[in-house]
Amino acid sequence: MNLLRLNIWRKMILAGFVVAVVAMFAIDWGYHFHIGHVVRLFVGAAAFWLAVDRL
Repeated sequence: MNLLRLNIWRKMILAGFVVAVVAMFAIDWGYHFHIGHVVRLFVGAAAFWLAVDRL
């Protein structure tokens, strides 16, 4: 996947996903995050990715 060829919306989706995953595990929210949260976040990001195809 060539990141330079992605449009701005897909770049924002990828960046948001990475920032969200890092923030979940790096910031102490007082809640225990686990891989299931990452899977749900990935499914949401994938849904947005597919919605971008419609733009």
